[in-house]
Amino acid sequence: MPVKKTPKKPHRRNNLSKEPKSCPANKVRNLQKILALNSVLNSTLELNQLLTVIMRTSAEVMRAEAASLLLIDEGTGELVFRVALGGTGSSLEEKFRVKMGEGIAGTVAKTGKPIVVNDARNDPRFAKRFDNSTGFVTKAILCVPLKAKDKVIGVLQAINPVGRKGFCLSDLDLFQTFAHQAAVAVENAKLHAEIVKQETARQALKIAHEIQQNLLPDLKNHRYGTDLFAKSIPAFDVGGDFYDVAVLDHGRISVILGDVSGKGVPAALYMVRAMSEYRFLAPQAKDPAELLTQLNRKLSEQSFLGMFITMVCLMIDPHTGSVQYSSAGHLPVLTRRAADRSTELLKGPQSVPLGLAPDAPFFLSTVKLEKHDALFLYTDGITEARNRNGKEYTVERLAACVADPAPSAEAYLDRICEDLSRFSSGAEQHDDITALAVIL
Repeated sequence: MPVKKTPKKPHRRNNLSKEPKSCPANKVRNLQKILALNSVLNSTLELNQLLTVIMRTSAEVMRAEAASLLLIDEGTGELVFRVALGGTGSSLEEKFRVKMGEGIAGTVAKTGKPIVVNDARNDPRFAKRFDNSTGFVTKAILCVPLKAKDKVIGVLQAINPVGRKGFCLSDLDLFQTFAHQAAVAVENAKLHAEIVKQETARQALKIAHEIQQNLLPDLKNHRYGTDLFAKSIPAFDVGGDFYDVAVLDHGRISVILGDVSGKGVPAALYMVRAMSEYRFLAPQAKDPAELLTQLNRKLSEQSFLGMFITMVCLMIDPHTGSVQYSSAGHLPVLTRRAADRSTELLKGPQSVPLGLAPDAPFFLSTVKLEKHDALFLYTDGITEARNRNGKEYTVERLAACVADPAPSAEAYLDRICEDLSRFSSGAEQHDDITALAVIL
């Protein structure tokens, strides 16, 4: 007895049950379009230009009134309208944000699956607030995810097919293929932008490094009436440590060593400002405390990203051995006496770092040195340098390092750097290393 077959129910797919399937002619035509689109998407690596190309091409290929592209903001997790072309939809550029799961676009971004809606107004997922704010009337939407390495990076939408009531299956196949190519192109453009950004930053750091090095005084080829030398090793391309020397009246010299809070280009820029102000003020100041007072007022007039500077300032008379000094929250100066090879830290009242309080007081101290006595100014990049076990170098080790005599200020600093290198071998340098030595 023959078995009567039950007729199969028609397959429904995304509101397309009544639409015709793609015919062979359509497949051939679509394949030709896809091949042609490769060259279009590879025409630029500039992200904004690429997004515009994708939108223009989407509208043309899908024969739609408008097209929109939404990329996921990694910071907020929201979808952002990056570009929108066609009719009133062009006003959507960089204007709207869509939460994940909101509307057709948010649903596609959340699920990673395409949606075709040919009666948008009656679809509960449709978010009407965009049409209401622009006056644009959305009738049909074809929305597909943009995926890169199986990760959704955004969605692509074609809106209102021209001369047709709705989108069909062949439209969906074509748009998904196009979206895959577009996602690869977008990721390549992002990668290119990141490379360009890194190269630009590298060039900026290089220029900042050159400016900083040119601004620091050449102590080796300049005579100040005493043996004076400095070394600075930034932890990054540019650092926040600095030093300077100014010639005063009656053969005296002014010496500063400072440490800017922060690192990189901002610290270098603040350093440049501080050194410029110092060079203008130093010849006019009667002593280090007055100089720091004036410098502090200048730096406090306009705060620079909340930065501040610790600094020690000396005024040295090589003929008499008199040394005046004042400190703005900096580490104490280390002295070495030639007569008995003893070392000690110069004591004196401390004040706050520069740039924090415009009316802060600064205090003056004085010490008398003899012939061949030495002074050492340094930053915490030396005393707080750590070895592989996390142990700090300390000021006590620095004092022991300079206890034995050296033929020159440069030789003392070479010894310090060599000892520090041995101590911290295998450990990463986390802070700028700067020291200055003076031998009377």
